Amino acid sequence: MTQTMFERLQGLPLLVGLSVNDLMNIVEKVNFDFGKHTEGTNIVGQGDRCNRVVYVLQGSVCVDFHDSDTQMLLSEYVDDVPFAIELHNLWGMHQEFERTYTFATDGNTCCIDKQQLNVLITNYEIVKANLLSTVCNRAQLATLSARRPIGMTTEERICNFFSNYFMTTTGRKVVRMKMERLAQCIDETRLNVSKVLKTWEDHGWIEVLRGRFVIHDAAKMYQNHVQLLSSSNI
Repeated sequence: MTQTMFERLQGLPLLVGLSVNDLMNIVEKVNFDFGKHTEGTNIVGQGDRCNRVVYVLQGSVCVDFHDSDTQMLLSEYVDDVPFAIELHNLWGMHQEFERTYTFATDGNTCCIDKQQLNVLITNYEIVKANLLSTVCNRAQLATLSARRPIGMTTEERICNFFSNYFMTTTGRKVVRMKMERLAQCIDETRLNVSKVLKTWEDHGWIEVLRGRFVIHDAAKMYQNHVQLLSSSNI
């Protein structure tokens, strides 16, 4: 067992805080399935059974979410590693992955079977606490999202609508959705939606293409949008 292997294990959020001795004992009991993957490799698919912990250790990942109600396909690019894929779906009523994860570059993963995760939770209070913290954070974010006001302006409605679907508030995102459908979802006219997207494109925050638009940096777009509104109200 190399030092690099221990460094990888210590970097996994569920194992943060464990001593080297604890890690040694865990390695003897739990199988950590490390894998190397090439660009384009599918990690998990939307609707697949969530029966294992999947960590992305290295690489850029494209996360696709298809929503039949809004007729939208949302693609997000995540570079902030390591991260665990949908720990909150390991238990509960719907134990399925909500999104499709595909490597946009070469990358590495580490998988832990759910049954072996149960062993860690039972034997190590730190692992249990780390897991509870992760799940609670997810629940709190969902609650805050549900309380978010619809918004008075078209700009606010568009921002709040997509905030409800974005997995992260940062990074590049591609939204494939008809403008008419977006207008219906936020109870606005297509003309008003078109004007807002054109304004954002003029500022360089997004790129409007046929059948889709690209947000180059969601956090920067939101920040610049708020600053623009503030300056216009002075």
